[in-house]
Amino acid sequence: MRNIEKLATPEVLSANHEEWTAAYVADKTSTTKKYRYRHPQIKTTLKEETGWKCVYCESKIGHNTPGDIEHKIPSSKAVHLHFAWENLTIACTECNRRKNDYYKVGEEFLDPYNEDVEHSIQHYGPVLGWSNGNERAEITVKTLELDTVVRFALISRKIEKIEELNNVIERYVKEESVTIKTLMKQKIKRMLDKTAEYSGMIKSIIKAKGLTIKLS
Repeated sequence: MRNIEKLATPEVLSANHEEWTAAYVADKTSTTKKYRYRHPQIKTTLKEETGWKCVYCESKIGHNTPGDIEHKIPSSKAVHLHFAWENLTIACTECNRRKNDYYKVGEEFLDPYNEDVEHSIQHYGPVLGWSNGNERAEITVKTLELDTVVRFALISRKIEKIEELNNVIERYVKEESVTIKTLMKQKIKRMLDKTAEYSGMIKSIIKAKGLTIKLS
């Protein structure tokens, strides 16, 4: 999980927010009125601000895993926020399904848009933990099952990424060719980029290894 900066409200949402909200509140049974937030302009902007990744587990969202638009505060708890831009983000189907309509005041999920989630989350290889005493981080991690091998497909992909990183680091450390060493450094920089898959984990591993690679 990485800290995220909210992008500007898409034009289609700015123009229709009040009308869409009123129509949905008046008739919550209409799927047409309910899912207007799936407009391509809205979904694309959400993907861009998360780096085309799930806001929670950092898995890449693509054609095979299109991602689900996520309401940070569920509409069942706050219908007036159904189309509120600040309440929308994007998650993979697995994380979205596990979160469902969870929301409890004082025990909310971590919000990568409004707090330093990178400080709250701890990485232990491919699984997540939380900083001591941070109950909201614990609730987030446990609800999404990011601390267990139950998310086998996710854990497997993250292990592959760790192996890739280890190979690149080993090559970087041992390589005598300045050109290849530079290429390996560039590869590490790409893996650390906020838009890169599982870059939060990569950042943690590099820090834990005490590497002195200057990436700037």
